[in-house]
Amino acid sequence: MRFAILFVLALVTHVARAQPVSYQVRPEVSLGQKPQIRITAAVKVRDVRIELERGDGKQFTLKQAALAKDQAVTLSVGDGTAGSATYKGSISAQPESGERWVNTFEITTLVRPPLAVGYDAEHLDLVKHELRFTMSRPAGRASLTVIGEDGSELGKGSATYAKEAPNTWVAITWTQPAAARVMMLKLHAESADAGISDVELVPWSVSIDHEDVSFASDSAVIEPSEEVKLAASIAKINDVVKKSERFVKVKLYVAGHTDTIGPGAKNRTLSLERARAIAAYFRKQGIALPIAFAGYGEDVPKVTTPDNTDERANRRADYVLGPVGAPPPFNGPYAKAHAAWKELAK
Repeated sequence: MRFAILFVLALVTHVARAQPVSYQVRPEVSLGQKPQIRITAAVKVRDVRIELERGDGKQFTLKQAALAKDQAVTLSVGDGTAGSATYKGSISAQPESGERWVNTFEITTLVRPPLAVGYDAEHLDLVKHELRFTMSRPAGRASLTVIGEDGSELGKGSATYAKEAPNTWVAITWTQPAAARVMMLKLHAESADAGISDVELVPWSVSIDHEDVSFASDSAVIEPSEEVKLAASIAKINDVVKKSERFVKVKLYVAGHTDTIGPGAKNRTLSLERARAIAAYFRKQGIALPIAFAGYGEDVPKVTTPDNTDERANRRADYVLGPVGAPPPFNGPYAKAHAAWKELAK
């Protein structure tokens, strides 16, 4: 979070005539921070003290040995306990000449939980250029910077909200060239109560266009005649990785499939074995990326057929590159299908 802006916005200034010091209060901060009092000397002073008693009876003493004219110091208030608190107390200082100056005051502070931003792939539409997300505090405004595969800026967006309740889905849209692929979204979110959060979202993924490896019926063995197809796929995978690895750590996903011959449970296992075989082949041929594989059985056919139909085109695998740490980047016909992803050992 950026607190410099908050410091300016949240200052409550207490100034009286002819006083040797003035002080400003930053009363609202995020959890993990402490409210602050900034003291500025109008003349040279020594033995600056702030004596405070919190509403629960706990006492705090803040000290500064000396301040030159126009010098400022920032002192932290309290112990960072979450919630609102009221402090009563005094600030005093000894000028070079004259009597010790004392001023009493009362402040109310608030230590808030940090602003958290919620997001998932289901609320991102790269076609419509719309992102929906949540804030853990009432929504204020947001801005978005969209980065392309080459690291350049594709577009921007901004939105202002009407203090929607915490965890309400709010939207922000952006404009960009039609044919460009999004690598990253940099979201700057501000709550209505001055909380700030900056997050980077990586929706990027690339489906590798390839010639399908065809498997014999009820087999997960890669036939020698099919290896030339895998060699071409490896070249395409390496090309994409070379372009993208400057911006994101990449993971390869291999999804296996079957035709509709045989029981569904058996086909699930067979499709997993096919995905494993291709993933292992890629590893053996030098692909060092993290690789995950899954079997979708007959649930995502390339060619729609009746049950118990021998269709070689459906005995295949799909390859998609996505960011490490993100959910498997499969959508479209995969949306209603489910599979357990397994990690290929290195």
